[in-house]
Amino acid sequence: MNDREKESPPVEAMAEVSTEVDVEGEPASGGDPAETVDAAKLKEQLAYLAAEFENFRKRIAREREAQAAFGNEQLLLAVLPFLDNLERAMGQAGASAEALLSGVRMTYDQFLAELRKFGLVQLPAQGGTFDPSLHEAIASVPSSGKRGGAILAEARKGYLLHGRLLRPAQVTVAAPPPEDDGDTPAGSGE
Repeated sequence: MNDREKESPPVEAMAEVSTEVDVEGEPASGGDPAETVDAAKLKEQLAYLAAEFENFRKRIAREREAQAAFGNEQLLLAVLPFLDNLERAMGQAGASAEALLSGVRMTYDQFLAELRKFGLVQLPAQGGTFDPSLHEAIASVPSSGKRGGAILAEARKGYLLHGRLLRPAQVTVAAPPPEDDGDTPAGSGE
């Protein structure tokens, strides 16, 4: 028998010991002193494992709190240069409107490029066909020049995050023109 077998009894022995020990850990009547030592050793191992598990649980809880608090750190560090650029643009209030607009466009394009690195993609909606899983219709306008369901205007852009819808695009959708059913009298003006 090696040292490891001497230290930890086989599972069958542990089952036997556990049936012979009452709730307080005292041996049942007529218990063997060797079984009492094994039960005490098992009880000590169990207490050690319970303490280890409690420490592990606390460490995981602390790590989750830190992740929640600092999980957006990389994204925020990527956004800070854009705040700097916008502050510079606001400081140039006396510059021409064209120069200001050009600077804001460059900042906007840079911002979108950086957000793409984090998996954010704009949904193309203008000129497309309405899809209720990607778009939110805020208005329906009768249009004889467009097919029903065509997107006429985009009120708010939609975004995908790693291929999953983050925010639907709000759009105005073309509706087929109301059909004249012949019930309106001619010359009524309506």
